Amino acid sequence: MGESMASATASMPARDSFGLRLRYACSGLLFFLGYRLFGLRRGTIRQNLRRSFPDKRDDERERIRKEFVTRQAEILAEFDYARVMGAEELRARVQLLDPAGLLDAPVKLVLLGGHQCNFEWMLLRISLELGSGLIAIYKPMGSARVERYFLSIRSKFGARMLSSKAIRQELGAIRDARALGLVADQVPRTSPERHWTTFLHQDTAFFKGPERMARLLRAQIVYVSMRRCARGRYEIEFEPLTATGEKPAPGVPTERYARVLERDITADPAGWWWSHRRWKALKEGEEGQEGQEGQEG
Repeated sequence: MGESMASATASMPARDSFGLRLRYACSGLLFFLGYRLFGLRRGTIRQNLRRSFPDKRDDERERIRKEFVTRQAEILAEFDYARVMGAEELRARVQLLDPAGLLDAPVKLVLLGGHQCNFEWMLLRISLELGSGLIAIYKPMGSARVERYFLSIRSKFGARMLSSKAIRQELGAIRDARALGLVADQVPRTSPERHWTTFLHQDTAFFKGPERMARLLRAQIVYVSMRRCARGRYEIEFEPLTATGEKPAPGVPTERYARVLERDITADPAGWWWSHRRWKALKEGEEGQEGQEGQEG
């Protein structure tokens, strides 16, 4: 696998295609107007960064905020570009590292990612390896038209998309799948069972659903770490969170996920999804983000 990756990288064009460069320009202008000129989610982003990095100076957090906006514009451009991008180019742009040979092992996998770097290309890259053997859980969108657009791209290389509302009805299909993929760092709004931990200096609730699914499927839980190498170039690596046959205590796999995700965010702060109201769910007696946003300047 390593040799094929190296040859693919070597065959990459020296410059991005006109179509990708045009998308970068358009999305960059769109995000400049929305996030910088009109201040979209400015209070949420600054509050998240201040609470997550209390030891950083104001100018350091502001630098992260501006870089975050630039990165988000890139992700939008790259996601739309995926409509016309072929498998060979995707393999070259996103290198996949699997040192433990998890993709080749005869065991079911629960793959956990985060909103770090281009998580959309992460799904597409893994689906090149697993095809229809990968079922990816997604949160339904408010617009049917927008949802069709996203699903058409996300399933381009064979992954089967499953709404989070249909998991119970599709347990049979999930049992037959080679891997179940989730981006698991959202707010657990509807889940009554939560794992609480200190994450980025804050009390934070995490879904326990992934580890429950792993027990049900007798699957190994694997974290998918994604790193940005350059604009339009990424690297993803599989890291086991549980060993084959391991039966960890409830909450242990989720805690391990929180720790490796926190590690990746700390290493590349601008790569995470700071505009998301991640800390809506707080422990009893604490004031949530929505209650504090009005105090933001």
